[in-house]
Amino acid sequence: MRRDLTVQVSRRTWPNRAPPRQILNLHGRQRVDVTEFFLMIGYCTVPAHAARHSINALWAWVRYFGALSPDVDFRLSDDFRELDPHQKTILSDDFGMGMSLHLMTSALGLQSFCDGKYFIDRLSPRVRCTVTASNAKNGSRKSPDFVGLDGTNRFHVIECKGTQSGSDYSRKQLRDGVPQKHAIRFANPIRGQSLVTGFKISRADDPSLSSFAIHDPEPEVPPLDIAEDEVQVAAETIARGKIARGLMLAGAPNLSRIVAAPFGDDPGNLPGTLLLGGEDERLSQLRLAAQYDPERLTASDGFLGREATLELPFRIETPNGEFSRAFVRSEVAADVVKSWQEEVRREGRVEDRLNPDQESMAKGEVVTESNESGGELLDGKLYRSRIQFLK
Repeated sequence: MRRDLTVQVSRRTWPNRAPPRQILNLHGRQRVDVTEFFLMIGYCTVPAHAARHSINALWAWVRYFGALSPDVDFRLSDDFRELDPHQKTILSDDFGMGMSLHLMTSALGLQSFCDGKYFIDRLSPRVRCTVTASNAKNGSRKSPDFVGLDGTNRFHVIECKGTQSGSDYSRKQLRDGVPQKHAIRFANPIRGQSLVTGFKISRADDPSLSSFAIHDPEPEVPPLDIAEDEVQVAAETIARGKIARGLMLAGAPNLSRIVAAPFGDDPGNLPGTLLLGGEDERLSQLRLAAQYDPERLTASDGFLGREATLELPFRIETPNGEFSRAFVRSEVAADVVKSWQEEVRREGRVEDRLNPDQESMAKGEVVTESNESGGELLDGKLYRSRIQFLK
């Protein structure tokens, strides 16, 4: 299942240099594999410091398989045209992030990434900075969507936008995203790309085509500036966020929260942070509950996770026939689960730094593969998810 999409790389927005070849190669018509795109939505839209039950965890993204029209171009079906504004916003946001990471992980050679709010909140106290990410929709203190690390140890900042409201609104979103991507700046030797992407999603009856834009506007003075000697703690933060996301998706939410925020509710808390009132009690209860997370998971080839067979609310049509059910599974490396289970059982507080083995395991390219009856997403040796359509 593939759909055509027009990608527009705005070369004039790159300050004082040309876009890298890998990004320029995206310019023009791209064939997007629908199954791989939806697998990426399910993976990237779960934040590192998630609520105990994330709305995107595991199989919620399956609901979008009925969202696309049968056209050759990437378009929303008539059934999804009449969504209420709130549901339209959720779909647009998920599609904007999913398409950006689907295209940019390969183009940028990302080895790992985490959501920008978690990156700012955890890292800033550890690099002598007091800035925190805002929950506002716009502005320089609004965090970018993602911070990623590539195989050459360069950091990339990506702000993602998505809309069903046409070209004019998409251009406005791209302008509004500029301060958000400027919330973080890395020193020149470790600085990669700092991008704003915009996905304009057309309906089946819309005469215009869906399009995906990539911009790199002029830099500004950021609230959070990462120096070259802070590369290790920045890389560790991304690795920690990636592991936490994998644990959450695999069905170990309590371990995930311990990894993301080991010293209380706030990911920015340091080992010596004094916990007052109910926060200390909540942390103790969380550590106790986390010990039993693995008991709810099933094993498969060195991974632990969860799975389900679902009745689809619509039929999937492919050259291999029609499918009415789907088997889905999401799992994380068993060694990571067992290591953190042992960590929370030990007396005293957990360590503030990941052990080298886990930090190494968190480096790995995201690879997606699909066929006419399903697909799989693998993130290095850390995480994998798959969907298999059933008749």
